[in-house]
Amino acid sequence: MKLTEEMIALISQTAATAAVEQMERQRKKDKKKDKRFQNTQLLLKNYRGLVAHCEKIKDELIEIDNKSIQDLDIEEISLESIESIKRSRSKTVAMVLFIQSKVKAYKDLCGENDQVKYRILEKKYLSQNKMTSAQIYESENIERATYYKYLNAALDEMRVLFFGIEALEIQ
Repeated sequence: MKLTEEMIALISQTAATAAVEQMERQRKKDKKKDKRFQNTQLLLKNYRGLVAHCEKIKDELIEIDNKSIQDLDIEEISLESIESIKRSRSKTVAMVLFIQSKVKAYKDLCGENDQVKYRILEKKYLSQNKMTSAQIYESENIERATYYKYLNAALDEMRVLFFGIEALEIQ
């Protein structure tokens, strides 16, 4: 059987369309993975601020709960806005507790050889004393490239703890 030019054009068009569709699927998949990595990094990067915010709002939440509607200046603030503030603050507390539980799980999962990755993550994002990247790799006595390799590996592992099966690349 000899292929005509029309058949060759149709086969080429079909193959090109299939290739473009596959590339688009892969791009979307990579973009999703990238967002989860960025979201993990964003949560950890802001962890200290969230913890400080939670410490401040614990007493405020109790105070708000104990106030009666008569104690509020209705012209200044509405009941809906108070409920919105309470929900927002409760979400912040819930997120901090979630992060803390995942960090503890990660620490427990790190074997003896992986403790350096946990320490890097802790020094970079979690400890009260914020350290620069240079301070961290010097304190761990590792090269700059090794530091970033370990940090990215830790973030990738945390991504799985944060997002579960969605963080994996299953085909």
